[in-house]
Amino acid sequence: MAEKTFTESMKKLQDAAAEIGRQTTSLEDSLRLFEEGMKEADYCRDILDRAEQKIQIYENGELKDAEL
Repeated sequence: MAEKTFTESMKKLQDAAAEIGRQTTSLEDSLRLFEEGMKEADYCRDILDRAEQKIQIYENGELKDAEL
């Protein structure tokens, strides 16, 4: 199974937040959606952290090459 994308995960997070905001959502469902949303937020944060690390590696490589 392919890993979900950042965009897919953000969509799930947005959907969970929208559902929690509805007045018809029960407390139990809101708590479940909150937990699912937190997992999606952690997943998105992990993707962004890895992207930032790659950018820093690239920038550091570029700086070293420019200094030569």
